[in-house]
Amino acid sequence: MLYTEKELQDTLKKDVTISKETEKRMQETYAQIRRDTKTSKKRGRKHTSMAAAAALAVILISGTTAGAAYISAHTDLLGNVFGQQSRTTKEAYDTVVDNGKGGTTVTMPSREYVAVDEAQAEKLVEPYVEDLNITRKIGDYTLTIINNISDGNAGVLSLKLENPNGIKAIHADEGTNEAKGAYFTQDRDFYFYLEGADESLVADKMTIDSKKSSDTCYYLYSSYVCSAKNTDLKFHLEQYGKPVSELKDDDMATQKEDIALGIGKMPLTSAVNPENNKEQFAYSAISLSLNLANGFGLDDEIQKEDGQTFVDPYYLKKLVLKYKDGSEYTVLDENVDNTNYLCGEMENGDTIKIVFNRMVDWSQVETLVANDVEISVQSYKKEMPKKEQ
Repeated sequence: MLYTEKELQDTLKKDVTISKETEKRMQETYAQIRRDTKTSKKRGRKHTSMAAAAALAVILISGTTAGAAYISAHTDLLGNVFGQQSRTTKEAYDTVVDNGKGGTTVTMPSREYVAVDEAQAEKLVEPYVEDLNITRKIGDYTLTIINNISDGNAGVLSLKLENPNGIKAIHADEGTNEAKGAYFTQDRDFYFYLEGADESLVADKMTIDSKKSSDTCYYLYSSYVCSAKNTDLKFHLEQYGKPVSELKDDDMATQKEDIALGIGKMPLTSAVNPENNKEQFAYSAISLSLNLANGFGLDDEIQKEDGQTFVDPYYLKKLVLKYKDGSEYTVLDENVDNTNYLCGEMENGDTIKIVFNRMVDWSQVETLVANDVEISVQSYKKEMPKKEQ
């Protein structure tokens, strides 16, 4: 939202009723305005920071309602991944994609995004965001691992990639956000990916903040799921010294580095099927994993391969969380996809793992619906596994 100077002044003069948290944020903004004013005086100019004043006006206008813009140290992370900061709700639509045979029509699912709820964020997510700010120089590129939030089962990593000559190593835009995520190009001379302990698999989808990013600076968010719980996550970085398009078959990486990200701090709760005392699903405020072969009515779809059983994620047609107040979060349905990322059939083929596109307060969830199976969440036996340090 843009404001003229007069609108800002009028807003700042208004009498409003505010909460203690809003008052705290206002005082922080006032302090910033005073600091900016002192700095300006030293430079021979006396003026108030319009950016800080605008932020204060937003606080006064929005208050602390659920639909207000969420302002915190992690606004970008939470707003992009669990809110509406750079995303808009879209209805399902048909589009033509290249299949190498003249194109085929596919239906892109509808996606709904909701505003970040301030109280929820401060209670469920903020305490577990780990600020990393790890920087690496890669030729003309500067890569910064900004922060990470994880429950040991799934999570989100925020990154910044800069190059004064333009970003050519990664292709990312709103189209890739809707499809399978950003991808590396043949112009790159480096590569990175996430990996668990003992080289266990970590799958992810990388999206871009298309509003804040520019041709020379990408703000990226990797929503990931781990095949092993409570794994020591690491960021694997390789450099090649020249573009991938020029590499020969026997060329190897000139530099390799594993950057330790640790074990996620967010609590993960395991719900046990009372019929066999085995985990049926596990959840946190940001993710959900389902053992599709354990009590979800898919016994006839269980397949075996190389001594392992698995259930194709294709058979999960519908997933809904029903809240105590009567509202619902439709995670998946026909032509509906309200996830940040979904992946199944990794090392444990029976399990499907989901990163939500909004925060979930499980104390308010009454029923989990998977296809035709309804589970009363609050009545289930729950365990909170201890995280190894």
